[in-house]
Amino acid sequence: MKHLRRSALLIGAIILATIVGSTAFAARTIAFKGTYAGTVTEKVDGVTVTALAVGSGTGTLVGKSKLAGTVTATTADPPCSPLSGPGTIAGAVGKLKVALTPTSRGCAASEEDRDNVLVSGTAKVVGGTLKFKKARGTLRFSGQYDRKAGTFSVKLTGTFTY
Repeated sequence: MKHLRRSALLIGAIILATIVGSTAFAARTIAFKGTYAGTVTEKVDGVTVTALAVGSGTGTLVGKSKLAGTVTATTADPPCSPLSGPGTIAGAVGKLKVALTPTSRGCAASEEDRDNVLVSGTAKVVGGTLKFKKARGTLRFSGQYDRKAGTFSVKLTGTFTY
């Protein structure tokens, strides 16, 4: 009888450990919201524009964090230009790697006001470091880039799994 009780307890402990262990390693999905602002250094070569954006702000789960990215655009078809390029959102718990999708755009306010650019689109979350090594998801962004001042502000919302 004692042997049967020990066996049942051992089997129960193994099942419980398996359930708890698999839950601990299950992917988590979060709703992300972030707001960032910073500076842009722009280089124009013919119709190709390359911009390095660096800013700070806060985001869900990453907390106080830094946003950095290299954006490529073109002036060939005003007033809007497709945006592309990689970027990161880095906080104390890790760094999210993102890539702008081809539908992302930067649009001048008007033909006369090409220094006021509205930006919007989608960034795919494509991994990261530490906690975000296996992160995957989609973030939508919208904001403003002041070419004359060399500043930007952007809001991001979406979900990702990590």
